[in-house]
Amino acid sequence: MSVANNDKQKTVAYARSLLQSSSLVTNFEKKVELGIAEIRNLMGEFIQNESAGRLSPALASAHEILIKKGIDEQLAGSIVQDMVLEQGATPEMVRQQVTQILLKRLPDAMPPPSRDAFDPIVIALVGPTGVGKTTTIAKLATKFRLQQGRSVSLITADTYRVAAVDQLRQYAELFDSNLEIAGTAEQMSIAMAACIHSDIILVDTAGRSASDGDRIDETAKILSVAKPTETHLVLSAATSETATRRAAEGFAITKYDRVIVSKIDEAVHLGEMISTLCRINTPMSWITNGQDISGNIDLARPSKLVDAFWG
Repeated sequence: MSVANNDKQKTVAYARSLLQSSSLVTNFEKKVELGIAEIRNLMGEFIQNESAGRLSPALASAHEILIKKGIDEQLAGSIVQDMVLEQGATPEMVRQQVTQILLKRLPDAMPPPSRDAFDPIVIALVGPTGVGKTTTIAKLATKFRLQQGRSVSLITADTYRVAAVDQLRQYAELFDSNLEIAGTAEQMSIAMAACIHSDIILVDTAGRSASDGDRIDETAKILSVAKPTETHLVLSAATSETATRRAAEGFAITKYDRVIVSKIDEAVHLGEMISTLCRINTPMSWITNGQDISGNIDLARPSKLVDAFWG
């Protein structure tokens, strides 16, 4: 019997013994959960090692690099499967192939709002707490008002944080814009009417936990009155793939149609964010990389993300 088969049989036998004992006494539940987690780790390591053993040295190296840079294991395996390398391929050749595959896998970038629109363009930002929505609103206002000369109005639906309202009020004064507060659907209707003559209406919303479905539903109802032209989900590159994926799922009810990637300057590895973007496949709009509201925001292009991923 091979060592691999022997390991498989031992793991399966261990799993069965744990699963059979799980129904005995409730006090053992935590021990059983830990045992099952251990089994998953064992099987994961076994599968990963077995898969790596079937790869050429160059492909195995590429797979290892992707994992170390935060790319999800499933995505890393899929990328490596798409690679075609000749014997003796250099690290630069490996990098070029990975780059091309990532560029194909990442979602497209959406263009900025047109200057030719007759009606106000309503841009709403949604997302978890702490991803930088309010700062991103200020950056967009700077771009549209100070750099492009368009009239801008600000609306905040974040009535939970006094600091957020004060912060937007300062920005409104800076941009010579009016600020409206809309914590309910009725207030949003009034706020929209007050901003109807602006070229751009920027709507900030309260940060919500991705697991707080009721609060996210409340945000969605307020936004339904605003009828945004664009709804952007703001995801921080400094958070884990698990958190960004949970946010993408939790905020789906807001019907976001674009993604802003914030804080790429704070990301340890951009691979986790790239994995999320490839999974949800929602077009990107903007990338932010710092706190300076007069800059640190660029149109999202897959090439920029991939360059930052390597760099």
